[in-house]
Amino acid sequence: MRYRFCCLALALIWVAGCGTLAKPSDFRIGQPADRPLIGRWTLEYTGGCAGREAEAIQVSRLDDEELVFDDFHLRRNREGIFEGSAEFIAPMPADGRDVVYIISYALHAREDDIFVGTETITEDGGASLGCPIQLVFAGA
Repeated sequence: MRYRFCCLALALIWVAGCGTLAKPSDFRIGQPADRPLIGRWTLEYTGGCAGREAEAIQVSRLDDEELVFDDFHLRRNREGIFEGSAEFIAPMPADGRDVVYIISYALHAREDDIFVGTETITEDGGASLGCPIQLVFAGA
């Protein structure tokens, strides 16, 4: 009886230890020892769009699966890129009629804890403009 109990105990210890063999996430931003998951970030335009004014955003969720700010819920794909879009309506300055447009983001985390990627604005007629951007942490 004692032998069976010891074998069962050893088997349970071995099975419990196997759980530690899982590959850790390669996602760095937002780890508790590193920095908070949410807070103020700055969306900066780079490349050919570098002249555009930076925007302050409030990230409400940032983890292995999702990056959320304002109306955007970016989901992380298998390649580690956070992708998502939101639809908006704005009046045309010339005649006041409403125009539908979509803003899309595709971002990935660099080793220095900055997100880089693109912001693409697509109008209802299909015309689009893409700008390289980066998200930089500004504080909790």
